[in-house]
Amino acid sequence: MKTKLIFATMVLTFLFFSCNKTTDNQKPFPETGICNTENPLEELEWIKEIKTIIEMREIYVGAQIIAYKYYDEDVFWIDECYGCPDNLIKIYNCSGEVICEFGGISGLNTCPDFFENATDSTMLLNYVQH
Repeated sequence: MKTKLIFATMVLTFLFFSCNKTTDNQKPFPETGICNTENPLEELEWIKEIKTIIEMREIYVGAQIIAYKYYDEDVFWIDECYGCPDNLIKIYNCSGEVICEFGGISGLNTCPDFFENATDSTMLLNYVQH
């Protein structure tokens, strides 16, 4: 019994530490960062403005900004009201142009292949509604 417990602990420890490793070939974003920045939330003026609006809301709601690779392009998933019914989620490119929209009262989905082709997610901002 004790041997099984030790073996299970070793396997779980190995799995835990091996899951977070990336090799040079698996970096989620190029060495230049996301959209050629080290901190897009501060260096890209358009996304900095969105972040400021999110932070200044009088009524605290959840919000998320997630960076992805979508067809080898850096993009941003911006959900300004995370968990709100009928919320419209927008996907922006590095220039701040909307390239996809999801949800809203009409149930938009202008990039039906997004979930199949979006990779390398990096959470940049995550406010949880209380």
